[in-house]
Amino acid sequence: MKKLVLMLLVLAMVLASVPAAVAEGERVAIICDPVGVNLFLTQVVEKAEELKGVYGYELSLMECSDPDEWQSNYRAAVAEGYDLIIGVGWQAAEYANEVGTEYPDAAKYAVIDTDAGCDSVMSISYNEEQAAYLMGVMAGYAFPDEELYGYIGCFDGTGSFKYRWGFTEGVKYVNPDAKFTFNFTNSYSDTAIAYEYAKQQAAAGATYIFGGAAACNEGIFQAALELAEAGTPIYSVAQDADATTPDNPYILSAQLKNTGVTTGIVIDAFFAGTMVGGLTEQNLTQGAIGATHITNEGRYLNEEILTEEVIASCKAVVDKILSGELVLTLPDEASHTF
Repeated sequence: MKKLVLMLLVLAMVLASVPAAVAEGERVAIICDPVGVNLFLTQVVEKAEELKGVYGYELSLMECSDPDEWQSNYRAAVAEGYDLIIGVGWQAAEYANEVGTEYPDAAKYAVIDTDAGCDSVMSISYNEEQAAYLMGVMAGYAFPDEELYGYIGCFDGTGSFKYRWGFTEGVKYVNPDAKFTFNFTNSYSDTAIAYEYAKQQAAAGATYIFGGAAACNEGIFQAALELAEAGTPIYSVAQDADATTPDNPYILSAQLKNTGVTTGIVIDAFFAGTMVGGLTEQNLTQGAIGATHITNEGRYLNEEILTEEVIASCKAVVDKILSGELVLTLPDEASHTF
């Protein structure tokens, strides 16, 4: 009898150590644009796949190839009984709010990089202006005598304002008289038009071009290689993840937005039972945003441009932001002029 009790006790301890998802069969759905090679999205999927091995949940990826699929995928995820539904990107806000309001107890909801504006949805956005500011500071210290700095973004709207403001203010931290030129691709993936804009901005006198256009940045990188062969190099940065490489030394850094870190926070909170509705913002402190060579190591450092002095000066700015000595207060977009 004692042996039986002991065996039952051991079995109970083993079952208690098994992740809740294995015992209960939780199901997690991720709703997003087509992933492809978009680092903003691949980081989410990779982290979810990694944690599937920890918690044992079933994972479904619901990609939205057109706007109508956002609503249908959200409603399908609810109807099919998913326990955690994660939407990624600004498109998720409306439909997460919709189902979160109609069916608050049907699932746990989270959105990444947007605000659903609903107490039943865990919304996580980012202080991208902090990382963009560091990109601007880097540009200012690396190219302090420039009269014109370039910016190529996806869309000229609220979504990019934090990037534009942070970058320009960071440059002006070093070079108060700096001037800027802006172009927008009106696309997340049109590398050809980004390439043309990079050539135009270089012809106008910009040596450093902030690449805020995600996948479009490949066009800027190609232009940089070609212009370097012609003897007039330009320099740029990547978005979301480190893309520095000796094959293209004109990619100096990356404005990091690690959506994988955020995905891990959401999934861990779900299984810990600590998900909280409403909006929270992640900044330099949590490590979800940052800058290659300043807050994070990179794969390749162009030491000719990013000297020890430049890197040290940039890191000093990070310390000021983290300590509260330097406070970045995003202004109202409607009242701000660049």
